[in-house]
Amino acid sequence: MSAFRQTLLIVDDDPDDQELLREALSEAGFEGSVHSADDGDTAMAWLRGQATRPGLVLLDLHMPRVRGFELLQQIRADPKLRPLPVVVMTTSWSQEDVSRAYELGVNSFLIKPVLFEELVHTVESLIYYWFTLNELPPA
Repeated sequence: MSAFRQTLLIVDDDPDDQELLREALSEAGFEGSVHSADDGDTAMAWLRGQATRPGLVLLDLHMPRVRGFELLQQIRADPKLRPLPVVVMTTSWSQEDVSRAYELGVNSFLIKPVLFEELVHTVESLIYYWFTLNELPPA
């Protein structure tokens, strides 16, 4: 499967951030399917309803209802979802958040860039790494 035709899930409660990520993915040349969920409950329902896992989940930490940490715990507790690559992409600079995310099994932790050009560069690097250089587990 083409590196840029994977499925990606954005989990973020801010519709503006979701749209910016979609635009950055498009600018980066990502041609895969992009799905969004605005909280952990919606994301988990979507993940459990899919026949195959997405290639990557981009997860914001601070959301209402089921927060990012809780969703990460649920993913890692589910044998079918456990291998799923999860990258935290958040505005938090807290070392406590970074440490907790890694303790819960996140694959990478990124701070959301402020400038759109920086976001595009970050997304390009992220997509290149996860879908070109990295070997993903079978779906």
